[in-house]
Amino acid sequence: MSRFQHILSYLLFALHILLLFLLLFQEKVNIPIGFQTIGRMHPMVLHLPIGLLLITGLFWFCKQEFEGENFPKLFRFVLAITAITANIAALMGFFLSKEEGYTASLLTWHKYGGIVLSFLCYGLWMIYQPTVKTRVFTSVLCLSLVVLLVTGHYGASLTHGEDYLFPDNKEETELVFTEDTPIFEAVIQPILKEKCYQCHNEQKTKGGLLMTTLAGLKQGGKNGPIWMSGNALQSHLIERANLPLEDKKHMPPKGKTQLTPEEIAVLSAWINDGTDTKKTLKQLAVNSPIKAYWEKNKKNQSSMTEVAYDFEPANEQTLQKLNTPFRVIFPLANGSPALQADFFVRQAFKKEQLSELADIKEQLVVLNVSNMPITNEDLKTIGQFEHLEKLVLNNTDITGENLSSLQGLTNLKSLSLSGTKQSKSSLAQLAKLPALNQVYVWNTSLTELEVNEIQKQFPAIHFEKGYIPTDTEMLKLTPPILENEDFVLSKPTLISFKHPLKGVTIRYTVNGQQPDSLNSPVYQKPFELNTYTILKAKAVKAHWYASDVVEYVFFKGKYHPKSVELINQPNPQYMGEGGSTLINLKKGDANDFKNKAWLGYREKPFEALFTFDKPTPIQSVMLSIGRNLGGFIFPPTSIEIWAGNSKSSLQLVQKINPTQPLKDGPVRIEPIEVTLKAGNYSFIKVIARPVTKLPSWHNGKGQPGWVFIDEVFFN
Repeated sequence: MSRFQHILSYLLFALHILLLFLLLFQEKVNIPIGFQTIGRMHPMVLHLPIGLLLITGLFWFCKQEFEGENFPKLFRFVLAITAITANIAALMGFFLSKEEGYTASLLTWHKYGGIVLSFLCYGLWMIYQPTVKTRVFTSVLCLSLVVLLVTGHYGASLTHGEDYLFPDNKEETELVFTEDTPIFEAVIQPILKEKCYQCHNEQKTKGGLLMTTLAGLKQGGKNGPIWMSGNALQSHLIERANLPLEDKKHMPPKGKTQLTPEEIAVLSAWINDGTDTKKTLKQLAVNSPIKAYWEKNKKNQSSMTEVAYDFEPANEQTLQKLNTPFRVIFPLANGSPALQADFFVRQAFKKEQLSELADIKEQLVVLNVSNMPITNEDLKTIGQFEHLEKLVLNNTDITGENLSSLQGLTNLKSLSLSGTKQSKSSLAQLAKLPALNQVYVWNTSLTELEVNEIQKQFPAIHFEKGYIPTDTEMLKLTPPILENEDFVLSKPTLISFKHPLKGVTIRYTVNGQQPDSLNSPVYQKPFELNTYTILKAKAVKAHWYASDVVEYVFFKGKYHPKSVELINQPNPQYMGEGGSTLINLKKGDANDFKNKAWLGYREKPFEALFTFDKPTPIQSVMLSIGRNLGGFIFPPTSIEIWAGNSKSSLQLVQKINPTQPLKDGPVRIEPIEVTLKAGNYSFIKVIARPVTKLPSWHNGKGQPGWVFIDEVFFN
């Protein structure tokens, strides 16, 4: 042991000289990248000296319980290991402190406390001798424990916020939001608080970005402002959220709680709307995604979650079966048997998806089918969910004539009918619902006078007519709503638009050009499409700002393959439904590349072999691809078409190099068509190569891009 102690004395002396040197010349020290990695191991190592020092104290104050000559040797060995680990933790902490993003005062106290603690542990090892006075050693040990507590407090404050070890026991006042609350306070700030504050607060400003104050948000970090008003796609906040999870610039970082697609959509909508921090909730359009999100998450729903329900929870397997990318079912509160069902993507809705909820009709308390193609006939199905307390039918196709089908919903408290066709007589049918106390009738055919009259007639029900702008106020219209559900044309199809606001004119184009407010065709009645078409539309109205342009791409495939084989498998995160993904006529959603309608490729090219029943006169191949430049999803750099009547003798019949974008652009689904030489083919192989290095103008320049494909059409 004497030789070990001899070597150890030199090692500890050298390590503490190094620590002292770094401290004295810290302003001139530049940490290499490799040492930054070592520094980031500080949180893992620091628990060793903490535990060992506590054990040292326990051994010392209970030394009377130990007998024999081996105790001093064991005790001195524990002191040595404590001193070494304390020094290593201090060195790692010093390396970590050279990174940006920490509050200076907290960091200084924690850093110097850790260094003092290292020297104290070294001192304990040095002074422990058979001749040492018990009082001296006990004093140094107690001082070490006090320094440990103080240093740990500042370290916890750096990581988890101030007063982490000594929290303020005052109860946080619960915020109550009303229609007059600014959107930023009620919706945007809570999202940022949950997903961003942990790394961007007063104690830890990663990237120089402080997000806990409005001033800090507006100032931004080392990369500039985090949002660009009116342009979500080029805002750092949305760009970082849309990056692949494994990308080092993705935010929140991998391992942290991620923003949901719904939250990203809400943040994007707020940025595109101008990032007005004073605009209130009541000024939101009825079909705004921000309003829908707030309605679902607002504080006054807490009264519903506190109800003690006496029915049994639904079977877990049943819930797994019912949850799909377009229908999400979740409990109202942790441990509650009460369930809420939300539907998404109008074009993906099928009536049987509604009737399938019969399996959980006893537990279903909230149903949100906003913007779905729900008709009067579907109200009969909804009327069977007898425990419903809240029903959202905003912007559906109901007319109000069959609201009597809901009379069995004796527990219904809240009903949203905004954007639907209603009348005084249809609302009168609701008077028979005993628990109903709130009805939303924004943007219906009812006049303000009619709403006031029916309010007097049924005072027990509050009819919310929404925000009514003054004659001098200019607001922005929401885009028109496409009523069609299918974007793959198997036959001539009528295209229908609607808008929840009365007096709105819908302008559209079918040639891919932007519609204008004066010369583009006016939508007056459904019109027919029978071929591949890029349809664009916007809403205009006198004394209102025109809506954003919405774009829809309609595809058509004349010939359908018998089977498809994926020669290269997609990235494990984006496997879709295998090869059938490409020919099942299920279109993807440009705002959700994680749903099963997409195949995603990055590490290797997309390569698939399509087989037909017999030689087929195919003249063109069209790929339906996704485009989200901020999320690294680009058009392929090249597309090759190999064709023939035998797998072993395919020949290259066409190769194209799609034009690459020169700047950022909208998130969308777009087609790429490849024209073939005349011929009949039984086998066609398609190869699409992703971008190997993103261009210099892109934030991810030099990194590989993605290719996403949801369908391949043959004509």
